[in-house]
Amino acid sequence: MQNIDKDAQVGLELTGKLKTITDERVFAFSGGFPKGPDWPKKTIHTNLEFARASGLPKRTASGAMFEGYITELMINTFGEQWLRGGKMTLKFIAIVTPGDKLLPKAIIRSRQAENSGVRFALDVWCEKQGGEKVVIGTATGLVPNL
Repeated sequence: MQNIDKDAQVGLELTGKLKTITDERVFAFSGGFPKGPDWPKKTIHTNLEFARASGLPKRTASGAMFEGYITELMINTFGEQWLRGGKMTLKFIAIVTPGDKLLPKAIIRSRQAENSGVRFALDVWCEKQGGEKVVIGTATGLVPNL
């Protein structure tokens, strides 16, 4: 599956799937593996007291969760080609907690023709309900010549 072609233009905004951060997802992602008698592992993601002792007001979702949401958007945008040569750099700028809804987005900032296709550079981010960005960054991907 590929959402853009070689003719996609600078300024095109792409939107991924809306995700709800649930306790179940946070515990599954950050509770540790395998499940055992001491599960979930006590971290800022799974234990309120641990989070508060670390200076956080609440338990937080792992940034790797919403990194995955942007990765899903890049794979849906560039297809499997992104797994072979796409790049992404992210900066996590806000806390995400259970109950938040996240929407991954990207906007094409440049396009460059190459021998093998067109390489796109994008700004990428996830935003919470209300539009607050929680992670920002850049990504590149190639739409190959067919």
